[in-house]
Amino acid sequence: MKGKFIFVGLGALFGVLTALENLVFSGVFLLVFFSFFILKRYSFPQLLLIFSVFLLFFLQAKIYDSKNQTRMSGDEQEFIIALQNPMKIDGDFFSAYGKESKSKEKLVLQHRLSSITEKENFSNLTVGTVCQVQGRLKEPETNGNPRMFNYREYLRYEQIFWILEVEKWNPAHCYEQKNPLLYLQKLRQKGIQFIGEQFPENSAPLVAALVFGERNFIHEELIEAYQRLGIIHLLAISGLHVGMLVGFLFFIGLRCNVSRELMLLFLMMFLPVYIVLTGGAPSVIRACFMMLLALLLMKLTRKKLIPADIISIVFLFYVFTDPFVIYHVGFQLSFAVSASLIFSRSILRRYMDRPFLLLCATSFIAQLASIPIMLYHFYEFPLISLVANIIFVPLYSVVVLPLCLIWYIFALLFGEIMAPVASFLDFNFQLLNGLTLFLAKFPYNTLVLGRPNQLGLVMLCFGIPYGFYLWEKFKANKQMYLRLFFLLLLLFIPFFVERYFSPGEITLIDVGQGDSILIQLPKNKGTYLIDTGGTIQFSLEDWKKRRNPFEVGKDVLVPFLKSKGINVLDKLILTHGDMDHIGGATAVLNNMKVKEMVVPTVENRAELEDEVIALARNKEIPIYYAQKGDQWKVSEYTFHVLSPSSDRELERNDQSIVIYVKLGGLHWMFTGDLEEEGEGRLLSSYPALRIDVLKVAHHGSKTSTSEFWLEHLKPEIALISAGKNNRFGHPHAEVLKRLEERKITIFRTDRDGAIGYYFKGDKGTLLTGKPYAKAKAKSN
Repeated sequence: MKGKFIFVGLGALFGVLTALENLVFSGVFLLVFFSFFILKRYSFPQLLLIFSVFLLFFLQAKIYDSKNQTRMSGDEQEFIIALQNPMKIDGDFFSAYGKESKSKEKLVLQHRLSSITEKENFSNLTVGTVCQVQGRLKEPETNGNPRMFNYREYLRYEQIFWILEVEKWNPAHCYEQKNPLLYLQKLRQKGIQFIGEQFPENSAPLVAALVFGERNFIHEELIEAYQRLGIIHLLAISGLHVGMLVGFLFFIGLRCNVSRELMLLFLMMFLPVYIVLTGGAPSVIRACFMMLLALLLMKLTRKKLIPADIISIVFLFYVFTDPFVIYHVGFQLSFAVSASLIFSRSILRRYMDRPFLLLCATSFIAQLASIPIMLYHFYEFPLISLVANIIFVPLYSVVVLPLCLIWYIFALLFGEIMAPVASFLDFNFQLLNGLTLFLAKFPYNTLVLGRPNQLGLVMLCFGIPYGFYLWEKFKANKQMYLRLFFLLLLLFIPFFVERYFSPGEITLIDVGQGDSILIQLPKNKGTYLIDTGGTIQFSLEDWKKRRNPFEVGKDVLVPFLKSKGINVLDKLILTHGDMDHIGGATAVLNNMKVKEMVVPTVENRAELEDEVIALARNKEIPIYYAQKGDQWKVSEYTFHVLSPSSDRELERNDQSIVIYVKLGGLHWMFTGDLEEEGEGRLLSSYPALRIDVLKVAHHGSKTSTSEFWLEHLKPEIALISAGKNNRFGHPHAEVLKRLEERKITIFRTDRDGAIGYYFKGDKGTLLTGKPYAKAKAKSN
């Protein structure tokens, strides 16, 4: 079986996917299995082993999944909690994992800190501390928008079903548990705290990431820069770190006259400890157990397994103990990239005597292997990654990583004596961060393709390994060039078809308490975004401010647009200047190419609106000032602007841009925050106006959507964008009553998540839900 354990590993993977996803994966496995049988590539015992592993992992995953259920009712109010990692204090917000003593169930703990004193008390809590708390349980939120990160599913794979919102908690009444594992976790926590207290501001986050695998202290802008450059793997402890550390320790041991056998024993004992000290990320576990298995074989048998077999065996043990780990993006990237490099050894051997080409080939293989995973989770792929890796990989391998490890050890030994050296090193790390941010801001350094559909994902997962095969067998002839060309063409066809042959779509995006509507005309003829939602920011004391506060434009809207492969907007239409309609515009302007921005023609603008206009001008984006009577036409679709009118004395809401258009056989009206007075003025100007679908104004406020308005327009479908449990009470009961009395079908983002209408010609289907599910809709 030498070199063939990879197929045993694939059998295990297909068994788990069949159990947790659907039977399609079993069909793919059987197709591959019988092709091996017919071609006689493997002996009967080998085929029997592969099939047995498939069944074993299928049953294990089924049993594991069936047991993954909560044992709590949700009504509990008093708890005894043992704190676990990750523990985090961000501004006035404390969060941690914890195990509840009675049910032995893991929970996410959240607590709003009320004072600086309380913040200091909570910062002294350590892993393993047991506390008696009071609070209420709530279910994690699922994603309101399709293709987006699903927090509820993520926690389910972590075997967590509840979030505990702590109401009463006195750290003074807590006590600490003691056991060797907790001691190591506390040692890690103290090490991270030491770095935060003793190291300069620019260096501390980087040192914490490279020494202890803790990335929470790195500013989000810098993390995004590493992602855009395709070098985020350098901030994760992986094979590079483990290999360098083991090699360094082995060398030091031999230099100190420690026998080879004793050093092997020490390293085998050290590697599991190192996993705990660095947080136990999948990349660390993979690298450490691959090294441990290699050392164990060297110690016991003096024989070596080839790397392909080692990574396959580690994969088998890892997935058997936790089948849900296959959904972890770190696990996917770590095994996919490492396996690709291992199985591309024959390619890399060609460049062994040319270090620069070897580095280029290694980087290129790693980037190719990560494409399906990067597109599925992050919707874009860094085009500059090859160049960035050529710059940063040697820099981190030779300079940054050794420097961080040595610097940390010396800081522990000599303390304040290291201050002058620390200032010099901090200056250099500041330059490194500046270079990273500078390179990340280059235009067109990422390719936004969106999340692949199932066919596209399958083609990538099979096509990229076939590309490696062609590279390995490459011969400079016409036939090989044609095969490479057709392979590239085949891989990009699903994305091309989805973009240029797709149906039209109207999506009321779930942006919480705000408005954002995406209109995509069929065959990529036009992409328009009406409003951007926004997060209301309040003035806070310094100790309450978070490092990376949530902002709906950055954290919801831009990722949603990228998930659909959108990086260019033909029009960004901002109906009026309220925060909940234009607060996310800054993120959109900074991350998307906007061909034109449309704002209402008004005399007095909100301060935020002026700031957005100034940003657009700075980016040389044309700005159009819309008013009643304007229109634009694309193909057979004509968009009419019904408001604002020439009356400049109206309130800001009544000067909202209102758009009327016929799409997919239905007449639509998008109303901004139009209120009752504005409704009356609009109807007096357009007395014959009738619609099918009404975007209810002002999130369902009782000051909008009047009786007269509904009687005149006679809509059959009402769409309401409002935040779940919002403090304004939107949508108001009176508005809902008016709609229900007229038997108007209501869809709400606070209840249904994003609402989408897909159409071809005059036919369409309304989809809604978390994720989308078919809903009733009428089209002419």
